[in-house]
Amino acid sequence: MTSGFNLPKPGFDLDATVERAMAVINRTLQPSLEEARKAVDKVRAGKPLVAPEVLVSPVTRGNRLRAARAVSYSLPSIIPGYGTVISAAALPVALREVLKEAVSAAVRVGLLYDRDLTDPELTRIAVLLVLTNGAVKLDKTGKIRPDAILGPHASLLGQAAAYDSLVALTPEQRQEVAASQSELLRAWALAVGPPLVAGLVPFGVGPMAAANYVQYVLKDTIANAATVFGPPAHAPVTVEQLPEGEIEQDGQES
Repeated sequence: MTSGFNLPKPGFDLDATVERAMAVINRTLQPSLEEARKAVDKVRAGKPLVAPEVLVSPVTRGNRLRAARAVSYSLPSIIPGYGTVISAAALPVALREVLKEAVSAAVRVGLLYDRDLTDPELTRIAVLLVLTNGAVKLDKTGKIRPDAILGPHASLLGQAAAYDSLVALTPEQRQEVAASQSELLRAWALAVGPPLVAGLVPFGVGPMAAANYVQYVLKDTIANAATVFGPPAHAPVTVEQLPEGEIEQDGQES
């Protein structure tokens, strides 16, 4: 005898995710800039003579904690069946929080390297380059092709001090890059979103696996931001792993 009720199979709506992601970036950039200045100034005040690459980890610690906690709390697939359905419905929320914290972390790194991020369009393009750098590294399918997304500007991906190259672009060239914003976000969502489905594994295993994966994504984003916003030659950035016990604790980090 079979049941007449079938639980929906968890899925990942890429197009809807891209639309929501663009809205998240537009809402996040300006508040992130103001909040990031405070966070960077606070860390610098305690270590005024320390090089930026050494301060990257403490400056972005709050972003990594909030992203990991948001995912672990948003995917409560402890009980198979209904718990999985609830978690699947929460997946877009979890991805939105990851994106919000990734954008905020990238902005913090940019300010840490004394970049002028007052031009919203230029800042948005730079942050999207940071995200796409990460997407290319995370992609195991070969579906993300930088040349197809950015054309002649694909060389910006992975380029040290790419922000300087962005500033040097003509208005027409900058518009060419800006025209690829949706595809840049699609690449990020394609690389980051589907693996979060691992968070739907029941009995409490999935949420922590997803939180650890998000830590990996944020650490990679932060390293990419240091590449984009840092000088042509800079020391490697080290970002420490957050312990699971700290992720599971309540409370806010700056």
